Amino acid sequence: MRIVPSLVAGLATALLGVATLAACSSPAPKPAGLSPSSTCAWPWTVGVRNYNLSMPDSNAADWFEPIVASQATSITISGTYPDARYFSLSVYTPHGTPGSADGVSSSLPDYRIVPDHGSVNPWQRRAAPGGHYQVTVRLGAAGETNTLPFPAGTTPLHPGYLHYRVYLPAGGDFAGMKLPAITITKGSTSHTLPPCRTHGQVQAAEKAPGGTPRSSPAKTPPPDVFFKVQVRSGFDNVDAAYVGAYVIRPAPTQVLVVTAKAPTFPAGSLPVPWPAPGVDIRYWSMCIGVGTSKLPTVVNKLPDGQPDYGCRADEQTKVNATGDYTYVIGSEAQRAAISRVAAATFLPFSDSQTTPLYLLWLRNELVSPGFAHSAQAVTQADDPAAAARAMGPYYPRVFTCALATLTSKGITACQPR
Repeated sequence: MRIVPSLVAGLATALLGVATLAACSSPAPKPAGLSPSSTCAWPWTVGVRNYNLSMPDSNAADWFEPIVASQATSITISGTYPDARYFSLSVYTPHGTPGSADGVSSSLPDYRIVPDHGSVNPWQRRAAPGGHYQVTVRLGAAGETNTLPFPAGTTPLHPGYLHYRVYLPAGGDFAGMKLPAITITKGSTSHTLPPCRTHGQVQAAEKAPGGTPRSSPAKTPPPDVFFKVQVRSGFDNVDAAYVGAYVIRPAPTQVLVVTAKAPTFPAGSLPVPWPAPGVDIRYWSMCIGVGTSKLPTVVNKLPDGQPDYGCRADEQTKVNATGDYTYVIGSEAQRAAISRVAAATFLPFSDSQTTPLYLLWLRNELVSPGFAHSAQAVTQADDPAAAARAMGPYYPRVFTCALATLTSKGITACQPR
């Protein structure tokens, strides 16, 4: 395979550019304690379906609420534990606030959120989803149960952000999710924000949350090897870690093959108590993005008109008898042949983009304390060898194979000897 160094270097630059998030608002009275642009609950949502930039995972969605701190103001988030694999609540500082690590002020993953009296947290004790909880955002909150601190440095023009993040809702139904209620209390007066009627539409009078890179890679790693990507978006998920690999689309008669040992994970999308014996990780996935400046996740239209997003969640990924996964990346024309290969999971190249350059993105979300070989264990950025040492058998290996060899002789015939 002939590598084009300028293409890889260009994608390294693109990877560091984090896109601005979309925004919306609806006309309503402006309650105290919020940015003037926010008049309803959760005005911004980000996901591959409405904002396909910077390689979103098609199995996740994020909602944002701008917030401004004051001494007399507190915010109460009242919700029900969702029917999903994972959720969290986080607060973020205004982008560029000095001294803020990655923009993250504080975060509460699902299993740490204590339920209301009479309810059960299904990530603490086995139960059906739907129990109630309340989380408070206020000044001076530090390490208290169900509290998040107001982020530092907020102003009406530069608000912080409250962030609600969900992975793998039941049935993949993000649109039907019931979002938590947001109540603003200032002194003795409280106001519950009405739900936003729309989400994710850019308004000219508003600035949506965004970010710029805070560091640059010391070098551009070569293609076909995974490495820790040193990117700071300002909205990092403290429970997640990633390794990525640049790849070049091979000749039409060839495919790319990616293989490694698969971490264990909770089955399905129902909440389960965490951590759990024998479970390595709450969620993991592999995504493929197009190597252009906006880094969109691949999206192809299937013959039935439905989109095929270039992400495969853990539960969509086949494993063999020894617990190894194999992704085979090819064109839609190669899909049928690839799908007949035992223990192979198809990932698509784009049908519409002409660039030969792509990015593979392995996401590890909320790792068990006993799992030592996750992406979280990789501490050296831009160093494939360090990533391989830290992840051991869970480190993905990439190689090129003739489709005819794969279909006639199987995956092992493609692996370098």
